[in-house]
Amino acid sequence: AVVSTQSTGELRDAMAGVGVKFSDEEVTTFFNKYDTDGNGEIDFHEFVALSMALNAEALSGSEQAIAALFNSMDADGNRSLSHEEIRKGIADFTGKGADDIEVTNLIKQLDVDGDGEVSYKEFSDNILTKIAVAIKHHN
Repeated sequence: AVVSTQSTGELRDAMAGVGVKFSDEEVTTFFNKYDTDGNGEIDFHEFVALSMALNAEALSGSEQAIAALFNSMDADGNRSLSHEEIRKGIADFTGKGADDIEVTNLIKQLDVDGDGEVSYKEFSDNILTKIAVAIKHHN
C-alpha cells in the first residue's frame, strides 16, 4: 500500500484496523518523531524516512523484539500463527482484547500466501508489525 499522507488519527486507525490499539498519546509521540516538518501529517518523504528508520532498527533491537513477540504468540511452536494465537497475542501485547473481526482483518493484512495463518516471515516483513513494535518500545 502506498501512503501519501498520514495523520495521527489515520495511523491510529490503521493500527486499530489490524487489531493493534494504542492510546492517542502513544501514537502522537511516535507520529511526532517522524512528522519532521510539524504539519500534522506524515508525507511520502517522511514515510520513507520512517520506513528506513524502522528497517535500520530491525537490524538492531527491534528484530529481536519482533522475534520475541512472534515466539510469545506462537503457543504450539509451529512458526505459524493461527487465528486464536493472534487473538490472544494481541490481548497480551496491548492489554486490550481483539474481536474475531479484528483478528480476521489482521490475518488478511499479514497472510501473503493465503494459507489462513501468519508465518514468521509474513509477520516480521509487515510494516505495521514494525510500527507496532516501534511504538511499544519508544514509549
